[in-house]
Amino acid sequence: MVKLATLREYAMHKDGTYVAASLDNESKTKLDTFVRDNLKLTERVKADSYHITIIYSRTPVPSAEKVKGMIPDGTATIVGYEIFPTKNDGKCLVARLSFPFANDLNARLTKEGATSDYSEYKPHMTLAYDTEQDIDISKLPIPTFPLSFMPVTVEPLDPEFVPSNA
Repeated sequence: MVKLATLREYAMHKDGTYVAASLDNESKTKLDTFVRDNLKLTERVKADSYHITIIYSRTPVPSAEKVKGMIPDGTATIVGYEIFPTKNDGKCLVARLSFPFANDLNARLTKEGATSDYSEYKPHMTLAYDTEQDIDISKLPIPTFPLSFMPVTVEPLDPEFVPSNA
C-alpha cells in the first residue's frame, strides 16, 4: 500500500518530479574520453552532466522521495544511438542504454503516479543537445565498457530547465 505524502512533500513537487542518476567519476571520465576520441562531435554536453533520467513527471510523485540515495543495482551498457527532438525543435544525440535498474524504477514510480510526455520509457544519456551537426548514428562506434552510477537523486521538476552543450 502506498503511503499518502504529506502536504509539504506534495507542495515541494507541485510542478512535478524528476528522478535521475549521474555517472560515477570513473565512468564519466571513460565515456567523455570515448565521446571525444571516437564520435567527433562538433558540440557535446559537459561530462559533468552525464546522467540517466528515470522519471520526468509533470505530475507530482512525492513518494519518489523514498528512493533518494538508492544505490543503482548493476551497470548500464550503451546499445546504440538515437536522435531525439529538443524543446527548441533542434536535435539531440543520445546514447541508448540497457539498464534494468532504470527500467524497473521507472515502472515502479509510474505505478505510483509518475507520468511522461512520451509513450514509452527509453533509457538514454544525452551526448549533444541542440546540435546542428548531421550525424549518421549507424556509423557511430559503441563503447564496450560498462557504466556505473552514483546514488539516485530526486528533485522537484524544473519545467524551465534546458540542457546545454559544453
